[in-house]
Amino acid sequence: MISELITFLEANTSSFTTIDHAWDTEPVDQVREIIPALFVFPGEDNTESDGTDYLVSKMLHSDINIYIVCLNTELEALKTELRATVLGWNAGAAYTDTELVSGKPISLKGGIVWWHEVYRNARNIRASY
Repeated sequence: MISELITFLEANTSSFTTIDHAWDTEPVDQVREIIPALFVFPGEDNTESDGTDYLVSKMLHSDINIYIVCLNTELEALKTELRATVLGWNAGAAYTDTELVSGKPISLKGGIVWWHEVYRNARNIRASY
C-alpha cells in the first residue's frame, strides 16, 4: 500500500521535489538539497472483532506515516496540498477511504521543519476454517 501511495503522490502533487520511502524515523540534517520532500512509511495496525459472522472477521486499521520536510515558511501551503491529495485516497476496493488522524512538528532546525502526519484506512480481513 505504501508504494501505491507514493506513486499516487508523485502523480498528484506538484510542490515536492522528493517523494520516497522513509529511510529513518528521526530527522536527519542533510536534506536541504532535496526539499521540499515527503517521506512515507507504514505505521501501526490495529484490529477490532466483528461478531456478526461465523468466520473470524476483523477490521484492520492501518496507519500511514508521512513526513513533510521543508522550509518553515513553506509548511502551511505544503500541508494543505498534501491533505487535499491524501484525504479520501483509496488503496483499492477492499479499503476504506484514507482519513487524517493527526499532525505534529517533530523538529525545527536551521529553518527546516520536519512535520509528521498520520493517516489511516481500514480493510476487512477474514480467516475461515
